[in-house]
Amino acid sequence: MTAKNIFFAFTGPKVIQESGAHQIAPDYECWNLAKFSLEGFISAIRGRIPPINTNVLRNYERKPGDADDSFGLYEEQYEKCSWGLLLPDRVPGALGDGYADILFLLNLYSPRFLYPVFYVTDFGISRPDHHKSYLLYFHDQNQADRFRREQFVRFYEALISESVYACWQADRMALWNEEDWRLFVACLLFTELKTIENSKEVFTWRRESANMVTILESLLTAKGSYVAKVGRKVKQRISTLLGRQLTANQRDIEELYQQRHDFVHGSFFLQTKNEIKIQGGFAQLPSPPFPFLYAQKELIRHALVAYLYLSKVRRLRQADFVGCKNVIDILEKSIIDVGLRARVSQHAEAIFNLL
Repeated sequence: MTAKNIFFAFTGPKVIQESGAHQIAPDYECWNLAKFSLEGFISAIRGRIPPINTNVLRNYERKPGDADDSFGLYEEQYEKCSWGLLLPDRVPGALGDGYADILFLLNLYSPRFLYPVFYVTDFGISRPDHHKSYLLYFHDQNQADRFRREQFVRFYEALISESVYACWQADRMALWNEEDWRLFVACLLFTELKTIENSKEVFTWRRESANMVTILESLLTAKGSYVAKVGRKVKQRISTLLGRQLTANQRDIEELYQQRHDFVHGSFFLQTKNEIKIQGGFAQLPSPPFPFLYAQKELIRHALVAYLYLSKVRRLRQADFVGCKNVIDILEKSIIDVGLRARVSQHAEAIFNLL
């Protein structure tokens, strides 16, 4: 069977790249879309991703007056695009294209969530609806330099097998065990953080803290844990998992827990009330802590990368982790087993070095 490719196009400032298509590695390319007209792009991309049949040829270019749907591009939509990635679609067992799985992997690699203007498969050009103005995330999409590296290719190939946890597919889940479900929930909740990355509500921003704590606990605690011990276990295990990459100190994690507690138990409004200043008959509202929340999101991104990679390594190299049935077992035993902790650190650093 011929290997499939997929193409993602992004908005953002114009990129500096002399060639229209820069080969990062075989089957991996970064495209400067300013080098192509819409017609030229369609011709070029069909050469790399041939249409599955003639019925989908209408799913490429839209003309004024055409009935609008989620397929095809108008000229003005293409002009919003800056750069794109041509990638191999190697998602294991995918029933259709691997768009959602691969986008999840791209978002694990990027420090900012990515919002494709369109993507291309053998069914033509599709335009996803992100339910927010592109102006909110325009400058955050300036990630071409990050992806135009051999390290990204190695990262992609290391974790493409784990991208199956990014979206629902019933035949996969029928075979999942508890650890698989743990990863699915953590990946699902991580993806949902994108809805609040670019904007915060003054009164309810602590919901993001609650969501991030839930991700940490989904990854790092097991069933049957006493509530009083959960926070301590999370801090111990994440310290083992991230090691030198732990950019947030213990106080940051404690603060995240406090924000979750205030939100879940409804006391957050009291702090907001105390932070509002009245001057000249007008209320000055407090600003949500954008830098703090972004730093914690980055902490979680790194934790998820390390956990997914360690889960894969454990499956493939069980001799390295004798007696450990899952990653939580590895992390728990690593707290007192210095040799095991060194192996965890070695594997984690291997994947972090690609970021």
